[in-house]
Amino acid sequence: MKRCAVSLAVLMLCLGTLASAVDAGEKVVLPRYPDLKIGITTANLLKFMPVNLANAKKYVDFAVDHGFSYVELRDPVASLTLAECKEIAVYAKQRDIDMSYAVNVGILDPNYMEVFSRAVANAAVFDGPRTIRTALPGLEFANNEKKTAWTFAEFTKLVETANQAANMAKMLGLQYVVENALEVLKGDGVTSFGTTEFFANANANVGFQLDTANFFAVARVPGKVDPVRGFFAGIAPRMGYMHLKTATKDGKQSPVLAENPLIFEIVFWEAVKHKKPYVAIELFPPDTMEQVQANHKASIAYLMQNF
Repeated sequence: MKRCAVSLAVLMLCLGTLASAVDAGEKVVLPRYPDLKIGITTANLLKFMPVNLANAKKYVDFAVDHGFSYVELRDPVASLTLAECKEIAVYAKQRDIDMSYAVNVGILDPNYMEVFSRAVANAAVFDGPRTIRTALPGLEFANNEKKTAWTFAEFTKLVETANQAANMAKMLGLQYVVENALEVLKGDGVTSFGTTEFFANANANVGFQLDTANFFAVARVPGKVDPVRGFFAGIAPRMGYMHLKTATKDGKQSPVLAENPLIFEIVFWEAVKHKKPYVAIELFPPDTMEQVQANHKASIAYLMQNF
């Protein structure tokens, strides 16, 4: 009981420190990892603020109010126009917020290239990690609840399309990054293929958008810690930025940051080592905007206390 009381006191102290830093117009900086640029993905806010020009500026304001340095602007099907993105980019720069652009379309989705063509042009106007992000799996998984891996035919098209997208992104000075999600970490390499096989076969300019919890709380075959750590150690140089998210012990997505199976210490060390400083906190959405605010403050307090 005494230990819990001490932990609560420390948490409250950190929350107070965070509030003071924000009031003073200062950025959140982790004591042991000051080079990291701590921010959020706007996926945290979409439930309450759907993406449009006005709300995109509110996302930036939310970041400023919480002391963040970076925003991943999530525009699921690239509905924002290029002109709107240019206006958002100027607004973010005026408020000293770095920004990147992300869509949710999967590589094998029928509308992938249509969405990506708009998205890559939008992404090029933002200053930040200089990435364009999509999902790796898509409707082929959404339409089959039992699916855990790609077939050979799917895998061949997956790699070919990703390589094409990465080349398009490179011409605009961007890195194309994809996020692991529902797929298995590693298939058998003959009839089933997963995240590991994808990156082993895709061109080197196809980058990785790490999500620290997806291996354990989203993948249909939950990953084991040691293989996930081994995979991450090898792919870290290709990381564009990360989603910082926590998987609970029972395989759920946590509403706040806490201890994660792929420990944040390893992730942060690799990010600094490879000069990939952008960290987008991703939190499972609660029921109210008030709880969104509280969850972000508690998550920052956790990071400041432990890192």
